[in-house]
Formats: sequence, C-alpha cells, structure tokens
Amino acid sequence: MSKIGGFSNTVVTSITSAIQGSDKETIASIKYTAPKAYAAQGRAVTKEDYIYLIQNNSTNLPIDSVSVWGGEENDPPVYGQIFCAVKPSGGYTLTPAQKQKLIYEVIKPISVLTVTPVVVDADYTYTKITTNVLYDAKKTTLTAAQIKTQVTNKINQFCASTLNTFNSVFKLPELISTIQTADTSIITNECSVRLQKKFYPTLNAKSTYILDFGVPLQRNYYNYGLNSSPDFSQSDPSSLANTRKGVYFEEVPTTTGGVATINIVNQGFGYTKVPTVTITGDGLDASAYAVLAAGRVISIVITNPGYNYTEAFVTITPQSGDSSGGLAYASPVLEGSEGVLRTYYYLNNVKTILRNNAGTINYLTGKVTLTDFAPLTVNNDLGQFTISVVPNSTVISSTYNKIVAQDVFDPEAITVNVSVQ
Repeated sequence: MSKIGGFSNTVVTSITSAIQGSDKETIASIKYTAPKAYAAQGRAVTKEDYIYLIQNNSTNLPIDSVSVWGGEENDPPVYGQIFCAVKPSGGYTLTPAQKQKLIYEVIKPISVLTVTPVVVDADYTYTKITTNVLYDAKKTTLTAAQIKTQVTNKINQFCASTLNTFNSVFKLPELISTIQTADTSIITNECSVRLQKKFYPTLNAKSTYILDFGVPLQRNYYNYGLNSSPDFSQSDPSSLANTRKGVYFEEVPTTTGGVATINIVNQGFGYTKVPTVTITGDGLDASAYAVLAAGRVISIVITNPGYNYTEAFVTITPQSGDSSGGLAYASPVLEGSEGVLRTYYYLNNVKTILRNNAGTINYLTGKVTLTDFAPLTVNNDLGQFTISVVPNSTVISSTYNKIVAQDVFDPEAITVNVSVQ
C-alpha cells in the first residue's frame, strides 16, 4: 500500500457518490462499435461516423444517445449542414455551454470544412400507460396489490429497455405480452397508451406553441381525444375584468365524415377503358369515377363523399377486356383531417366555453398548435403544462431529434387496475 503524507495506515472514504456513470460495456456492444471505430479513423463522413465519434468523444461530455441527419433530410431541405441531437446522461438536454463545446471541440475537428454543424435539443414525447389486468386468485398466493406491483415493475422494465433513446419504437402488442408474463395467474390484460408533450408556458403573455407528436392522431370520439393538465387561469376575452380559473383545453367534438378528396399517387399506364374506382373502409356510400388521358388516370372525381368514415381505401380496377392497363394508385383524404381546439371551465357546475378558437390539431401530421396561449397561472408547483393525445397506431416510432420516453418522475405515467376472477 502506498503511503500518504508519510502515514501507511491511511483509510480513504468516499463522501460523495459518483454520478453520470454507466455499466461496463458488454462484449456484444464492443463487437458492434469496434468496426465503426476502425472505419471512422477519427474522421466523420457518414452519419454513423458522426454518431460514433460524438458518442465516444474525449472531452468528458456526458452523452447517452446521439442522432445525426443531413440538412437535405429536413422539410424544407437545408443544404450544407449536419444536424446532431444529443441526449445527455442524467439529463434531458445539453446546456448552451455544452452545445458550444460539442460543436467546437468535438464536431468541427472531425467534419468536412464545407459542412456546418448544428446541435438541436432532443424533442421528448412521453407515454401515459393504462392497463386493466384480470387474474385468477386460485393460481397464485399473491394479493391484488402484489400483482399490481409485479405488473408495474414489468412496465418499467419494458420502458427502460425500449424507450428513452433516439430511434426508439414503442409497440403496444409487445407491452401487452410483457405484462402477461408478470405472473402465471394473469388471465388477460388490456392496455392503452396516450402521448404527452410537457412544456413551461410563458405566463401573462400571448404565445403560440407548436407541439409535434410526429405520429398520426385519433380524432375526438366520445370525449376520448385531446386534453390538458393541470388546470390554468386566464383572462376572459368577453370580459377582461374577469379571470377564469379551472380552465382546460379540449377538441371541438367532431363527427365521422366522408371522403373529401382523392389524390393520385401513381397514374398508371396503358388503360384503354376508364377503370372502376372502388372506395372501401368503415363508412358507407362513398363513390367516385376516374378521368383518363393518354391511357393514364389523371384525376378521380368524387360523386358521393359518403359518411361515417374514420379510414378509407381506394382501389382502381381495369374494366373487363382491358388487359394492358394497370398500376394506377390513389390515396383518399377524409373530411375533418384537422380539428379545432377550445378552452372551457365550469361555472355553477355548467360547462362554459372560454375561447372557441384556441388552436388546431392536425390528425395526419400529429401537430398540435396552441394559438395566443396566455395563462395567468398554471396549477402546478413547477409551472409545467401537459397536452395529452391518443395515437392512431399501436406502434409509435421516433426519428431525427424525437425521443419516445417514460417520465420516471410522473407518478401518473403508469396506471394499473387489477381485478380478480
């Protein structure tokens, strides 16, 4: 043992735990990253080069996950730039000082001179999971409370292994299967997920907030659409002297509609007769016909939009005897692809609308816009505000700077309801 200050019987005790560390790299991880390190040779040409070199930088930046894409992939394209999104270890976003350090000490030295690096924040979408579990008490010694704990632990493990990183994919069927393995007594379970955006609005100042969920969203049926939490207070536009408390956002209730337009994806070729257009889906009575020019389908005219459609499909079939025509393809656009948001509160137990046009929701792109949102207060100690929506698919993927994550600090992120047979 080495001497310290001439003393050989010295004992060193840690008084502060280490932070931002990680587990020892696995053999599988080494086999995966080693070829990339060799290929990069300290230079960044491909996206994979950037990801590896940023992830393994020598500046001690605490980096957990990296996503890189070229400016030509943006909409609209931005040529000559490389975009990098970084999820730091033990945090959500890099500080401005860390971003500058990343650009000038890590990215620029490895980049081509004509490429301008841009560091963007990770964009988090949080999951809110609700599951109803039915179990057979005769097949277990566990109580309902213990079954609930087992299921909650399984959900946490599932989220930890599949979410909270770039290019993650949330698959509801896989989660349902995982919950089923929590205990052999579980007969069945049903599970649903909502998506949440959390932010800190500026108080008493009109601002427009665009929340991009990045996936198609369900429309508001039976009050199962967009909602907000917690409640907030806001001035009444009809009487500025009054302040309304207990205010929330919601979608304006919509009804299922018909087919608004049909877009030609592929005109096809070789048609000698006008092909038959068939519209199928969960609605009724929609009909249309095709318009030909030089053997190609150049447009489709709707003769009846139909009704009660939440999804629809278009099939273009050559007429009998027209063996040369084919490959035309079209995509329908339903009525009501964009909804309107409003704010409301209760006055003497009566629901009262505060603003009829408080924003919009695009069900196809997943973008929610809060227009001129100016809360006076937000009923949350941190001032955090949440918009919650329902995805239109049970498979939710993330791209570019988006991360699908579980908020481990939210006690309401997971709800488990247990019942016994």
